[in-house]
Amino acid sequence: MAIEVILPKVDMVMETGTFVEWLKQEGETVEKGQPLFVIMTDKAAIEIEAPASGILAGVRAKVDDVIPVSQTIAYILQPGEKLPAAVSAVPAVAASAAIQPQASGMTAPAAVGVAPQAENVPGKVRATPVARRMAAELGVDLAVVRGRGPQGRVHRADVLEAADKQAQLAEPAAEALATAAQIAPLADMQIPLPDARRKGVIPLAGPRKIIAQRMAYSAAVAPHITLSIGVDMSETARLRARVLAQIEQKTGQRLSFTAILLRAVATILPRHPYLNASLAGEEIILWEDVHLGVATSLEEYLIVPVICQAQEKNLEQIVVTLADLVERARAKRLAPSEMSGSTFTISNLGMFGIESFTAIINPPESAILAVGKIVDTYIKVENEMTVRPVMNLTISADHRIVDGAAAANFLVELKNTLENPYLLI
Repeated sequence: MAIEVILPKVDMVMETGTFVEWLKQEGETVEKGQPLFVIMTDKAAIEIEAPASGILAGVRAKVDDVIPVSQTIAYILQPGEKLPAAVSAVPAVAASAAIQPQASGMTAPAAVGVAPQAENVPGKVRATPVARRMAAELGVDLAVVRGRGPQGRVHRADVLEAADKQAQLAEPAAEALATAAQIAPLADMQIPLPDARRKGVIPLAGPRKIIAQRMAYSAAVAPHITLSIGVDMSETARLRARVLAQIEQKTGQRLSFTAILLRAVATILPRHPYLNASLAGEEIILWEDVHLGVATSLEEYLIVPVICQAQEKNLEQIVVTLADLVERARAKRLAPSEMSGSTFTISNLGMFGIESFTAIINPPESAILAVGKIVDTYIKVENEMTVRPVMNLTISADHRIVDGAAAANFLVELKNTLENPYLLI
């Protein structure tokens, strides 16, 4: 029987995806679980695996097609098998309507209870009659509900849980949409372009469009306060040198200054709750977990892989997790849930030679830490001028949530921790 290859719903808010490329050509043999094609969501380009082994046939998606989720874009056949009758072209969605800005530019938390891809195919969701009726009444899409019954059957309780989560996402989104509507006219201002020859025109689409929307929202809505401090990295450098070989032997990964910094931030951030928080309507949500976002540069855009519950990870675990996330991010193999849900972000441009900079807060977080290059600098130590490796840290915080003193206290403790880092291992 021919197996349908569909455009999967890879996160709860996704309605369409932009097709990027086939990794296999029509007529080639594919293996189940092998990367088959690449799609672009509003977060990143993602490789999608083959749902079965066989021969790729009936390819209907082409580059830049904007395709609804669950739409069949090809088939996988067994030797001698023929395509189903009436195979038609993919109904692509107009590009202008394909990528709707997420409310406020805030990243929606990853859906808890997303069904397997096979369950996203219309008509194949197992559900009780009561669950189907309730889903229709509450406006819940059964395709994204994880059923806890036999063979994934969806019951009444599963629908109610999904409806609750949907309502929680909708409340801040509705308020953010209203705010976005107030600032939208500014983006539509027609400012004359330079009278110069054009080298080219690049569409503002995909992740770059989402980045533009979120950063503009953050800069316009969140009043940023920025504070900087210099950190003597002499002891951190000594610590790294002493444990470098041991950690590389245990983990297979080289210990970086970024990993040490992540461990330091994860350790002290719980003592500064307003820097690990989000503003939702009239409430400030203080997060128990530290989900650290690590801004990572790809060729075309920036993404933020997330180390979840970083406060519970030791230095070796952070080294392993960071290396895995960065490697899969550059190979475009991260799941959307691994690029959203951060509660605090670190952006390190030191490897580019940047000594100091300020970063824009990644909503709905309340703060972001900008990390510069370690530079040999003359400083006064015990009444004598000496050269020490100094790193500049700059925190940008949402002044609606965080006062200057609170941000300063965090920076001072982080400085003290990095200048006395031995408790981090």
